[in-house]
Amino acid sequence: MQFFPNRTTFLQIGNLTVQWYAVFIVSGAFLAYLFSKRNLKEYKNIDVNDFFDDVFITILWSAVVGARLWFCIFNNFAYYSKHPLDVIRIWDGGLAFHGGFILACISLIVLCKKRNVSFIKLADSVAPTVLLGQAIGRWGNFVNKECHGAMVDASYFDGILKPLKEGMCINGSYYVPLFFYESMACLTGFIIINFFLRKTSKRRGELTGAYLMWYGVARFFIEAGRTDSLYIGPLKTAQLTSVAFVLAGLALYLGAYEKVFKRKKPTVVFDLDGTLQDSTPGIIAGFKAVHEKYGNVEDFTPQRQIEVLGPPLQDMMMKYFPNEDPEELCKYYRIKCDEAFETTLKPMPNAVETVRTLKELGYQTAILTTRMTDSTMKCLKICGFEEDDFDIILGVDRINKTKPDPDGLFQIVKKYGLNGDDILMVGDSTADVLAGQRFGAYTVAYLVLEEKKQKILDLKPNRVITDIAEVLDIVKEDHYFTYNLK
Repeated sequence: MQFFPNRTTFLQIGNLTVQWYAVFIVSGAFLAYLFSKRNLKEYKNIDVNDFFDDVFITILWSAVVGARLWFCIFNNFAYYSKHPLDVIRIWDGGLAFHGGFILACISLIVLCKKRNVSFIKLADSVAPTVLLGQAIGRWGNFVNKECHGAMVDASYFDGILKPLKEGMCINGSYYVPLFFYESMACLTGFIIINFFLRKTSKRRGELTGAYLMWYGVARFFIEAGRTDSLYIGPLKTAQLTSVAFVLAGLALYLGAYEKVFKRKKPTVVFDLDGTLQDSTPGIIAGFKAVHEKYGNVEDFTPQRQIEVLGPPLQDMMMKYFPNEDPEELCKYYRIKCDEAFETTLKPMPNAVETVRTLKELGYQTAILTTRMTDSTMKCLKICGFEEDDFDIILGVDRINKTKPDPDGLFQIVKKYGLNGDDILMVGDSTADVLAGQRFGAYTVAYLVLEEKKQKILDLKPNRVITDIAEVLDIVKEDHYFTYNLK
């Protein structure tokens, strides 16, 4: 094994060689991967750890294949059409970025459609970081003594360019280091778009558009000076493609994506207790019965009566009765609670009318509750709801983890085949708001009890309402129904 056996080779193990060009390309791709993964976590409703590794692999193979095909087509199609096996000889050189970019985009569109992930959200997370990969990858051209401009005098490298002088001496002559200018342009674009523009971006497609415009303009002028370009007739392929990049980027930046792809109607996910039905008397009766049988009813103070409204049932049982079997306590509670519901349960004001109006207007509706499904169905009937008022009903027995864990919302997305966008989580407790935020949904806090108000407001939900009918106005608003509106 030998490191740096010559200028272009990084490592040689017997007959196996690893070129510096490959090291720079892979290093740039890996750093872009890390930044993209961090960016994608902002959206929350995408399982980044499971999904993004597939994205990275898809980008790598499709970019290499696309870059090679693009080179072979526009470099010497006549030759490669007669010698198709030579197309795979990438070790002989010949990759063109634009071809790799186009095939990578096509492959990612297919992957996103298969995995129910928004392609434009993925693109906004990935595209700006591609500039970092390009900035690093261009130094592979420096090692290979390519991507240069016209011949210049040695004095051209006096000053800041002096470290490049020896590397840009090719066959005794000096050449303009265009690779360096493009690398610096890409690095500057990465910093501006990824760290500054991202903070002010309001619409989907803006960051992708900014990338296309920045790189398109930079590459157009860099390509004008290159001496090793690919051509379509008398025109440089990269310049034509760069013009297309700029036009497409400008359209995206000005909002073309939102105009072409109209937003879907949001799916409205309701909590049950305290949101659609006034279950407070029954819940208190159930907990009071548990205290009477397993503890001291005097411990069930007014403060504790407020505290039990909202959190997962089993959590409360373990908190108040740590020495008892929580399953047994929950079972007894449900029996007593259901008995009380027969005479005390009623719908929240305007709840039935609101849900049915949403259905009439074509919105999908769901219930995500910590109540058992069979109990939920009984409660809905008592309150005057019909089963078909909701597209899906998820009780605690149908999910793996209860609120504030977002598992139930992920299950709803999977059920509908959605991409995680445009979800309203409507609830009256901190658990509802937290579940929505951890999923990345647009959270609507329904404030009913004054005692719970401040804790909910401290979580900063997207909206706060005091009448469930206000949801009818919210769903008609012109924005994405995600936690950050993007």
